[in-house]
Amino acid sequence: MRNFSNLLIATIAFFLMMMMMKIGTIDGVSEPVCTYRNAEDETIFLKYLPLLKKGQDYVDFGKEGKCLKRAICTDTFKTIVEDCAQQKITCQNKQRFTGVFPACCIKC
Repeated sequence: MRNFSNLLIATIAFFLMMMMMKIGTIDGVSEPVCTYRNAEDETIFLKYLPLLKKGQDYVDFGKEGKCLKRAICTDTFKTIVEDCAQQKITCQNKQRFTGVFPACCIKC
């Protein structure tokens, strides 16, 4: 009975110690992120995904729901912002583009 109690106490102590170590690593490490301030004055956080070698992107639809810009996080954690005005998109070539942006920049 005494061996069982000692084993139980040691197991609980080990479990608590592991939990404390895990909490410390969560607080001590933060991933770098990119930030973007949208048309509604909200801060958007974007990540770069190194295993996919791709950054997250965010399409800013503005307060009226109109497509305005796209923000992309790069591998150096810089935010690239593309504006609809910079895009050479027409109703004729709209089908060549995949994804929401820049196709959302024009209404046909």
